[in-house]
Amino acid sequence: MRTKIILVLLLFTTMLSAHTVVEYDDYFEVEHAWKFKGRDCSITLNISTDLYDYYRNDREHLAYVYKFNEDELPPNYYSFMLSEHDRPLMRALANEFGRYALTEKDQIELALSFVQSLPYAYDADSKDTDEYVRYPVETLVDGCGDCEDKVALLVALLYEMDKDFVLLVMPEHMALGVHCDGVEAIRYLMFQGKRYYYMETTMPNWQIGQIPEDYLSAKMEAIPVDDTPSLLIKGVHFESQSTFVFEKADCSLQVDLHNLGPGQVTDLELVVRVIEKVKNRLLTEQHYSLRDLREGELRTETLSLKSLIREHSILQVELNGSEVATQYYEVDLDYRRIRN
Repeated sequence: MRTKIILVLLLFTTMLSAHTVVEYDDYFEVEHAWKFKGRDCSITLNISTDLYDYYRNDREHLAYVYKFNEDELPPNYYSFMLSEHDRPLMRALANEFGRYALTEKDQIELALSFVQSLPYAYDADSKDTDEYVRYPVETLVDGCGDCEDKVALLVALLYEMDKDFVLLVMPEHMALGVHCDGVEAIRYLMFQGKRYYYMETTMPNWQIGQIPEDYLSAKMEAIPVDDTPSLLIKGVHFESQSTFVFEKADCSLQVDLHNLGPGQVTDLELVVRVIEKVKNRLLTEQHYSLRDLREGELRTETLSLKSLIREHSILQVELNGSEVATQYYEVDLDYRRIRN
């Protein structure tokens, strides 16, 4: 379905902040009104129900599933705020903000005011659960969210607007820092040699650089967000047939791969090695070219190979792809081979 967005800014009207959603057969019509610098603004979005259901129902996709186990967090965890599937919608919305604001600061302030105007909602009240991370499309349709949800929406918009920003992560809170000209605030965070000014998303009327009193002394960690996919080896299962001690065995290998996104992983290559542990001797090395892995896809690859297997052997699996971090998996085979 083609994305339709209408943004209207009216001067000196009496429009009140409001959010309405009408569901049709294949899309939601979302209307939202808010104030920006003395103007009342309204925006109309047509959002595919399939797109909304993708984020609402497929909670295993992207890095969301790793939120509650910090030991498994991929290095690019916060990239769950970006996704290839909602990019046309976010880009169209970001372009509208760019049309109605002249300076870079005005563009950022307009996007910020829009996100701030969405009502704050605790997960326990709006989702009947202690912790629920909304993806940007969900927040647009639901019309509400907590600090994490609203930050995710603003991240998606600023990313499409090509702005320079970082996440500001604090105990029990999250905000954004933005680097741009024209901000007169005296407080800022230095990160990688640049000044980043605080942006609060939870409530209206917080200006760029204005920090709520509760967080003035909070320890803030600046985290960049990029669009590099997080690629994981989820599991490996290896089987080998018994054979003569000097013969190669027929081996079967199953490797579970998961692309957390954002975006598709291309040029996938799997390298499999069997190494004799005692002498650190390479017994076999095989290279396999794999099909591209879509965002959110969990796929099992089944491979066959021949290898010498010693009593104490190591299986090494190396996974490479275009513009992603190489993943490694290693396990002791420790099989006792039978001499016939």
